[in-house]
Amino acid sequence: MASEGTDLSTRMSAENIALCHFKKQKVAISNIIKASFPFLELLRDCGFIDNKLYKKSKKCFETSSSQNEVIYNVLGEVEKTFNLSLLKALFSKDIMETYPGLKDIYETFKKEIPNIELFLRNDGEENEKRRDIQESLEQGTTMHTDDTVNFNAEILPVTCGKMMGMLIKRKLQRGATVKCIRTEDGNWFTPKEFEVEGGYEKSSHWRMSVCCGGRPLKWLIENAHLPEPPRDREKKPENAEKCKICGDEGKLFKCSFCLIFFHEYCHIPPVEPERKDWICTFCITEVSSGSQQHASYSEVLARRMGPKEKSNCVFLLLKLYCHLEGNIFRNIPHEHYVQKASQCLETLRTLDEIKNKLNGGCYTKVKGFVLGMNNIFQDPKRYGSVLTEEEFKKYFKDVFVIQ
Repeated sequence: MASEGTDLSTRMSAENIALCHFKKQKVAISNIIKASFPFLELLRDCGFIDNKLYKKSKKCFETSSSQNEVIYNVLGEVEKTFNLSLLKALFSKDIMETYPGLKDIYETFKKEIPNIELFLRNDGEENEKRRDIQESLEQGTTMHTDDTVNFNAEILPVTCGKMMGMLIKRKLQRGATVKCIRTEDGNWFTPKEFEVEGGYEKSSHWRMSVCCGGRPLKWLIENAHLPEPPRDREKKPENAEKCKICGDEGKLFKCSFCLIFFHEYCHIPPVEPERKDWICTFCITEVSSGSQQHASYSEVLARRMGPKEKSNCVFLLLKLYCHLEGNIFRNIPHEHYVQKASQCLETLRTLDEIKNKLNGGCYTKVKGFVLGMNNIFQDPKRYGSVLTEEEFKKYFKDVFVIQ
């Protein structure tokens, strides 16, 4: 296992070095390509550019007075989804015989990465599989085409080999070790696990193996359609702890009082990783609740949003997050899953807005917070996805010690 981890780390390091060098050589490469065939055809056939870009570039090359600029722009596009298989195609025997100047470019890569030939040889199988994915996507259903997939949606259709699933952006944002892809049978996978199930265990590069709408996830991340998940290379234990709020694994922090775990940003306020004796909001609220004086409902609503009032409101928010993410979202049945999950995620976004307003000092009185929460309960689209208004009021009365 250690050697596999080392091989992956070495390969990713080589790919990063290759990408940096590729950027520096784009001008030189574009000056070498004096004929569009077979260069553009190679990029299209190997899935590095789609047919639309191929036709556009082919036409521009034939009519433009600056052909090297056309090639440079194409190289700029393939740079966005760069991987070592691009170099394997670029420096193949047939291509270098057609464009002899590429041999000198290849020598510069060998100086940067002495064992590049080994990497390119091992990358051949991965390149063939990626090309199969591209072809299957182009021949597949309309749900997986560039024209119909909304990359800004909270739930994205993803594929890897024969595997098909739905990626939840909110979960991916917590880390690449979080199970964020749901398949039709209701099973959840991390991106890496999804890649392995799709038959790409040798790839070890889920950002390129897993695709959405004909684009690898790497492209979606680079173009801000997907969050860049925190990097966590540690192997998860068999009995991994889970976050109290969302129920997922990943990089967690333990409350020193109740010993319960939380993701850094699932907790409110965010966990302070550098603090050794960090205590969660649940414990702080429960410990301090005994010192509060009784008050009426109207008196509490009229209070200014001081530190104690804010802490109580945060406690209530966390209760709702726990209910939505830990109970409702995790147990949505397969029937009409996307519709129901989208409604749940929309409610979570509304809670996020309330949380941001609370943290930003937008609520000067407790009443403002309560009104924001009531808007959720009164929205008929969110029926069944949140606590009822009566349940919220019960929590509210308990935490504010209302008579």
